[in-house]
Amino acid sequence: MSKTSLTMSEDIAGIPSFDEIFQQIKINFTIIGIPFDGKVKIRFYLLILWLSIVISQELLFFVSKFSAENFLELTNLAPCTCIGLLSILKIIFIGIKRKNIFELTKSLQVLYEHIINGDSNTTRVTSQFVFLKYLIKYFFILNALLITVYNFSSPIIMLIHYMTKNRVHYLFPYAIVVPFTIDSWYKWLLMYLHSIICGFICALYFTTIDALYFILTTHVCCQFIILSEEIRTLTPETTNSLQDIIKKHQFILKLSQDLNEIFTAPNLFNVLVGSIGSWTQIPGALLFLSSVLLQILMISIFGENLIRESRNIGSLAFSCKWYDMDQKSKKTILLLMLRANKAQTLTAYKFSIISYESFTKIFI
Repeated sequence: MSKTSLTMSEDIAGIPSFDEIFQQIKINFTIIGIPFDGKVKIRFYLLILWLSIVISQELLFFVSKFSAENFLELTNLAPCTCIGLLSILKIIFIGIKRKNIFELTKSLQVLYEHIINGDSNTTRVTSQFVFLKYLIKYFFILNALLITVYNFSSPIIMLIHYMTKNRVHYLFPYAIVVPFTIDSWYKWLLMYLHSIICGFICALYFTTIDALYFILTTHVCCQFIILSEEIRTLTPETTNSLQDIIKKHQFILKLSQDLNEIFTAPNLFNVLVGSIGSWTQIPGALLFLSSVLLQILMISIFGENLIRESRNIGSLAFSCKWYDMDQKSKKTILLLMLRANKAQTLTAYKFSIISYESFTKIFI
């Protein structure tokens, strides 16, 4: 489909194009080193190595300063280190599943083009895709602002300290062990740039993975919504399309299973980190814990949407005029209802289903 055609469709239906929703993800994947149209780049491994070095420096700082007297103070460093480890683990698994991601994306794009081309049920999902477009946009902007403020807080604090006490006190945004004494501006600047670049890498990782999760899950849910409407409007005169509906349902079920396979490991890491009750005992971890719980809440919302929309297939199949159809069509719809009765879910390696219920269990 041409770019001009997509633009016209967007103007008419009010629905954004697939590329418009997915553009920032592709840019980020290219920066990370796993572009959609090529092989893994060497920078993918270099960035992971770079971030791993800073995490190692943070751990070494904890070990070097460890004592019974300042243990609680040192535990304030745990959130930054934990976020770094979480980001590395998630991006490694996403890198492993990159081919699955590319294939799933292509399949969803083909289905999305059917919507763009004037599907009669387009209006049922327009609001979801418009919301998704702005969610992704402001999600990246917000996280970029937060990591920028955090990274550049150290020079501001240093300036205030110098103006009030007339003395230079070298600070870094992250507590790290450095291989030399910081006694000059150029040494401080070298290690400062080293640390804040890793901060941006960490933010790039977890925002990209979360945004990708939001996008792919929304696309799968919307396909269930459109299919539900097609089933609901079935009549005895349109039973000839029933076989196509069954095939489409089976295809979307496969896509939802592929989606779960891609994110099952990242979801597990999120749930495990959010379930560590001892975080509440760590002074200064409130912001970290809040951000982790917000992240789990977001993935739970999209997981719950998938459960709901996949189940709706069965209830709406019962709402169609199956009672006026021939015996074969009735049996087909019954099988469709039985299959839809088992909701599609996103899991954390099958230890937990990503839903509202699993989110509330974290607090119990």
